[in-house]
Amino acid sequence: MEIKTVSVGPITNFYAVVENGKTMLIDTGCYLNQPGWTLKTVMSGIDLSTVSLIVLTHGHMDHAGGIHHAKTITGAPVMAHPGCETFLNTGKFTWYIPRNELGQAFYDNIAAPAPVDVPEPVAIDIPVTEETDLHPYGFSGKVILTPGHTLDAISVVMDSGECFVGDTVLDPFGEGICTFAVLSLDNEALKESGQKLLDAGLKCAYSGHGGPFTRAQVEEAFFNLKDHNG
Repeated sequence: MEIKTVSVGPITNFYAVVENGKTMLIDTGCYLNQPGWTLKTVMSGIDLSTVSLIVLTHGHMDHAGGIHHAKTITGAPVMAHPGCETFLNTGKFTWYIPRNELGQAFYDNIAAPAPVDVPEPVAIDIPVTEETDLHPYGFSGKVILTPGHTLDAISVVMDSGECFVGDTVLDPFGEGICTFAVLSLDNEALKESGQKLLDAGLKCAYSGHGGPFTRAQVEEAFFNLKDHNG
C-alpha cells in the first residue's frame, strides 16, 4: 500500500491510497473548482485511470469542494455519509461552532461559510450509515462513523493502522500542534469518535490540515479533549 498526500492551498490535504493497482481518493480539496487547478495538476504522478473509489470524510468545501471535478475525471463511485447530500446538491454546509478558545481564534480568522458553486449535483453512490468494509472495493480497511466536527463525519481506517480522519484531528494553523476538532457540532460525539479511532488501532492519523500525527500525539490530544476540553 502506498499513501500519497495531495496538498492544495496553504494547509489543506487530501489523499490517494494506492493498493493492488487501484487508487482510493480520500477527499478532493476545494481549490479544484478554481481556474488553473485540476485533479491532473495537483495529483502529478498518480494515474487517474486507476481511481476506483472516492471517499468524502465530511461535507465541507475544503474536503468535498472538488468532488464534481473528481467524479467527472475519474468516474469513480462516491462513498460518503448521507448527511453530505446537502453540500453535494446545493454547496451549502453547516455553520461552524467553536469548541474552545483555540476554536474561537480559528473561527475569527476564517470567512463565513458561503455556499460553493456546484456545477451540478453529485450523487452518493455508496452511502455510509454504519461501519463499512472496504475489502470488497479492493482496499484493506474500513470506514467508521466519527461524528463531532460535523454530524456526517467518517474516517477511513486501514488494517495496518493508518487512519484518514478529515478534521476530527488536525493542526488548525499549521503550527505543528495536534488537537481534536476545534470546531464541533457535538462535543460528546467527538469524544466518542476519538475513543473509537484509538480502539480501531490507530497508529498514524492523516488529517485534512497538518500532520500526519503519531498515535502518541493523538493520545495526548485525546487526553486534553476528554479531561480538559482542550
